[in-house]
Amino acid sequence: MSNGRVGDGARTEVLVVGAGLGGLALARSLNQKGVGVRVLDKSRGVSGRAATRRTPAPAEMPARLDHGARFFTARHPRTVELAEGGVRAGWNRVWAQGFPTWQNGEVRGPSAAGHPRYVPPQGMSTLGRELARGLDVATEHEITSVERRPGGWRLHARDGVVGEAARLVLNLPAPQARALLEGAVLEDRGLSRPDRAALEEAAALLGRVRYAPCWAVGVVLERDLQATWPALSVEGHAALDWIAREHTKRSAGHPPALMLHASAPWSRDHLERRAEEVLPELLGAAREVLGEDPAVAQAFAHRWRYSVPERRAPGPYFWNAELGLGLCGDSFTPDDHGPRVEAALLSGWALATRLAEHD
Repeated sequence: MSNGRVGDGARTEVLVVGAGLGGLALARSLNQKGVGVRVLDKSRGVSGRAATRRTPAPAEMPARLDHGARFFTARHPRTVELAEGGVRAGWNRVWAQGFPTWQNGEVRGPSAAGHPRYVPPQGMSTLGRELARGLDVATEHEITSVERRPGGWRLHARDGVVGEAARLVLNLPAPQARALLEGAVLEDRGLSRPDRAALEEAAALLGRVRYAPCWAVGVVLERDLQATWPALSVEGHAALDWIAREHTKRSAGHPPALMLHASAPWSRDHLERRAEEVLPELLGAAREVLGEDPAVAQAFAHRWRYSVPERRAPGPYFWNAELGLGLCGDSFTPDDHGPRVEAALLSGWALATRLAEHD
């Protein structure tokens, strides 16, 4: 991976915008089939919403808090092989088989027939780094516009052209991808009528997707809670729907830490507030659920404007061969099990198969 400038006019076979898990799964699959692919992302690292924040702690070992995706599951054979292969290789592990539920001040234990919830010991962002291993990934490149040209696509960032390719895949939250496509239509640099209609179709499809937002709070503790559960699924609370003891995911010696996720309704109602305003309110909500006052050493709040898709686009991906345009990610519906990490992976893998067949 690099964060240097991509050379003007740098051309590859496929450009992927967005180094979330769907885009990385697609890029890795294409790379293994011998297709030239480059991934661009505006962030400093990869993994998208499978994000881990490294936070200084009073102890010698820094804290690693998964403030995006909480864990991942594996139902399909390819995902099982990825997860279990990671366990064998040492970068992944089974965290839990299920979680108790808090409701009206009472905690009920998880069902005995739970399935594995995987979390890498170094944090959920490890999953993206493993998928990105050996790939051409350029970080810190925010794409400001995409241009349909004869024979392919040209991508622009604030500092100029950052790449050209015959085919383009957008692995972004639907509103961001839609804005890029609508911008390409508005600029109208000689678009043919069929190309314009296809771009408008893709933008309209993305416009059907709706997301739940989420405020997340990470807490490094001076001492652990008086609890034995790894995480609580919180039901019926005005603010919270998840509390995890993050150190139970990690290796021995990790400082005690919590991850709090606010419910979608609460997050939506408080979406435009500042982090420093949200933080004390969610810490207070945690005290209500926990029945004790956590000894907070450090804390942060992070807003996910596009957290979990509440309404997704049909099918595993979008692909238009005439445009050379693809869309993938957890905003699509590759199976019947709901939006989650595995859905993003399945979407990326499915689109990679389609692109490889196109070759």
